[in-house]
Amino acid sequence: MTPVNEQPLVKVPPRGSPSVSRAAAILNLVASRPDGWSLTQIASALGLAKSSTLAIMTSLEAAGLVSRTDNTYELDVGVLGPAGGFLRGIDVVSDFKRQLAASPMLRDEIAHLGLLAGRDVTFIARHTGRPPLPVTGSVGDRFPAAITAAGTILLAQLSDDELAELYPDDSAFPKWTPKSTSSLTELMAKIERVRADGFAVDEGETHPNVLGLGMLVHREGKFAQDFSISTSLQIDRARPKMRRQALDELRAVRDALQTGNELR
Repeated sequence: MTPVNEQPLVKVPPRGSPSVSRAAAILNLVASRPDGWSLTQIASALGLAKSSTLAIMTSLEAAGLVSRTDNTYELDVGVLGPAGGFLRGIDVVSDFKRQLAASPMLRDEIAHLGLLAGRDVTFIARHTGRPPLPVTGSVGDRFPAAITAAGTILLAQLSDDELAELYPDDSAFPKWTPKSTSSLTELMAKIERVRADGFAVDEGETHPNVLGLGMLVHREGKFAQDFSISTSLQIDRARPKMRRQALDELRAVRDALQTGNELR
């Protein structure tokens, strides 16, 4: 049973399986904190009964998707199986790495390839042409979409109604810096600029000295999907000329990824 006076926080789609939806929600939750979750924390965070949570965790552990140390659960290496199969099935990851390596300026910077996952952007590839910045994400990391260029460009593809449903109140906006987008009104104003400009900007929203620039990549074919490509620069050295060059090179990479052509 659901805890008294609480509503289930796991959404089950029409004709969907409650157990599968709960298992997926648990895996996403456990992935959000690398130092692990206790059974009580998982059940409380998702509004589930501890008994049903334990049953799901037991199955996930048996499948090699989570591991347990004392009373703490973490993701296990088994999750890399389906993830690796997905990445092998899409050429965009290898294309991304090849195009960034050939990009005159961006090859010496940091860049990411991302996918939208709810209110987060998940990085599925990373190019590191320089030492990581304070908030550089790794492959598999999830960052709040509303405060990142990589995520905002993907959010801009949703309708206004979908955005309002995704962000029902201000608590859905994490505040990483004083400049972080912190309300739906602020997000909608930023989305309007993104749709007009064709690119997204994170200027100090994730870190005071990090500038993020992001663009959309839409791939057709067997795995039709919207991706984001983004680069992270140091604000204190990102002069207007450098920003323009970064945007020009992101466009070139985007065009190459969408058409499958090599950079010239």
